[in-house]
Amino acid sequence: MGREGDVEGGRLIHFKFEPMILHVLTASLEHAQVVIQAGMEAGFRETGAVSLLGRRPEDGAMPMVAVRSMGLSFESLVGVEGDGERYCIVSAAYLERLVRIANERFAENQKRIARFQEALTKALAPKAANDWEDTETRRERKRQEGLKRRDELQKQSKPPEDGHFDLASILQPPEIL
Repeated sequence: MGREGDVEGGRLIHFKFEPMILHVLTASLEHAQVVIQAGMEAGFRETGAVSLLGRRPEDGAMPMVAVRSMGLSFESLVGVEGDGERYCIVSAAYLERLVRIANERFAENQKRIARFQEALTKALAPKAANDWEDTETRRERKRQEGLKRRDELQKQSKPPEDGHFDLASILQPPEIL
C-alpha cells in the first residue's frame, strides 16, 4: 500500500463519484417544464432551469435545463502524491468499502437515468393514432356536430303544430345547488 502519512507539498488523491448532470437547451418554457418534470419524477431533485433567455434579446426565451441530483455524490481522500511517488493513506478495507458504495450509487444513478429517459420519452411521444384525426376528418366531424346542434335548436324554437305551447317544456325550474 505504500507508506502512510502526509507528504509535504504533495498532491492529494481523491476517490470520487458524481451522478449524471445533463444540460438541455429547450425551445420554449413549455418544453423546459416537460424536461424539469421528467427529471424530478426520475429522482433528480436539483433539476431546474439555469438560464431562461437566449444570447440576444431578440432570440426570446430559450431555457437551459440542468438535470441533476447531488444527493448521490461523494468524495474521499485516499492518498497523496509527492516526490514522484503515490502513497495510499487509507486501509485496504476502507478502499473496498468506498468501491462498494460507489458501485451502489452508480447502479442507483443508472436507474434514475432510465426513469428519466422513460418519463421524457412518454411526455414527448406523439399521441396515439386513434387520438389523432386529419384535417378533413375533423372538419366533417365538426360540421356534423354543428348541423345536429342547429337542428336541436330549431326544434326547441319551433312552435307546436297545434299552436299551443307546453309551458313546462319552455320554462325549466331553476337548478337547486
